[in-house]
Amino acid sequence: MEFDDLPAFRYSAAAMEIDAIRAAIQKGRFFVTDHALTEGFKDGINVADMLDVIRTGAIIERYPERHRCLIYGCNADAIPIHVVVDFRAKKFVDIVTTYIPQRDQWIRSQVRKKRRS
Repeated sequence: MEFDDLPAFRYSAAAMEIDAIRAAIQKGRFFVTDHALTEGFKDGINVADMLDVIRTGAIIERYPERHRCLIYGCNADAIPIHVVVDFRAKKFVDIVTTYIPQRDQWIRSQVRKKRRS
């Protein structure tokens, strides 16, 4: 499937599909923010890791009001990684941030733990 053949992106949770994001990445239509590079460096995550997570991972949270989603996957060493992407621009993906999820905040790195009141 060609990126230009994808249906128009509607800024809703349902429209933020991983296939459309992957198509943009495959076409080289992405930007890695300085914030993502800095945060990734702190956790030992490089750009190749970020792209692999997007290529093989799954969307675990959607933030439609910001046109973003959280993608979960693992690097080659099976370390869990989160990547937040912004799909506001119709032809480009911004990789906003990345990090290794903290065990005290996530269940198996995929489900956010509820905060205690």
